[in-house]
Amino acid sequence: MTVGIIYDPIYLEHQTGTDPESPERLIAIMNFLEEKGLLDDPNFKIIKPRKASLDQIRYVHRDRLIKEIQEICEFSEKTNSIQYLDADTAASPKTFEASLYSVGGNLQAADEILNGNIKSAFALVRPPGHHSNTHKFAGFCIFNNIAVTTEYLFREKGIKKVAIIDWDCHHGNGTQDIFFNGSRSDSGDLVIFNSHQDGRTLYPGSGYIGEIGSGKGEGKIVNFPMPPSSADDVIPLYFNQIIFPICEEYKPEFILISAGFDTHWTDRLTEMNWTYQAPANYLIRIKTIAYKYAKDRILITLEGGYNLDKQARAVYNCLRVLNDENEKILQEEPRSSRIELLDYYNNKLIPAIKDKLKPFWKCF
Repeated sequence: MTVGIIYDPIYLEHQTGTDPESPERLIAIMNFLEEKGLLDDPNFKIIKPRKASLDQIRYVHRDRLIKEIQEICEFSEKTNSIQYLDADTAASPKTFEASLYSVGGNLQAADEILNGNIKSAFALVRPPGHHSNTHKFAGFCIFNNIAVTTEYLFREKGIKKVAIIDWDCHHGNGTQDIFFNGSRSDSGDLVIFNSHQDGRTLYPGSGYIGEIGSGKGEGKIVNFPMPPSSADDVIPLYFNQIIFPICEEYKPEFILISAGFDTHWTDRLTEMNWTYQAPANYLIRIKTIAYKYAKDRILITLEGGYNLDKQARAVYNCLRVLNDENEKILQEEPRSSRIELLDYYNNKLIPAIKDKLKPFWKCF
């Protein structure tokens, strides 16, 4: 069975001026995939997105927010100028349409997976989504792609349990805000695993270990704030000691990944020390959960990543892993965290996370 790649030129129509979240990100990815022969490989299938309906956007966003972006895009077209929704987040005439296709690309991917047409998918979409919440655009993001997709799986597809894994270097605060009290409907349940650079050192300044949710969502938000300079070797610590035991207990039916590639050591907006093979090695671990509990159902959606060459290589690596071709992962020189950082993880951070979550999970 093939791996789906969701892509359409409409995503390039979301113009952002000088912002690092630019159309060049997707152009670089698609050019690299073509250069490596992946787009001609019968094991991979390009899937055209559809537009999400406004009712589907309303699963997680307020009407006022939808109206705001419509009006701003209309004004942008009239004035022939890029408009800013906040200090970082830009909109242009086609942003609203691209945003509907960005969400809809993920919904189309979910359908293709559930219908058995593909085994898994990577949605190469923009604008990204994980910083936007019910009432606010933020951090280059318009509609929260991963959040709408989660509610879509619950409300329209009969899925009961979803695990969201967000490995963007910036905390997925919008997704956390939307689901802080659990699912927006009574149809399903979710757990969120968020690994990111410590909010004391990076936008958006959130994602601390005490942020565990409330109400029916209490204990189902897991934050893993990484100090600057953390390298690939922190991933197995987090996965083996936190993610895997929780998922063994939780047994998710579908895994959604907010995949940012700004953890790379050369990324200009962040201070992590990951290689471009690190996300693929993370994905290899995640696939063990998907195989055991979720019928291999994994949908990855693109979030951040601003070194164009390294992001393209990381995306390529993840696609190879989705197709069970781990031997084709591109490798750069391995990088390691300092001894004192590993001591911090093993002796302070991970025990503190377990202590916070112990009342909610038998595995701790």
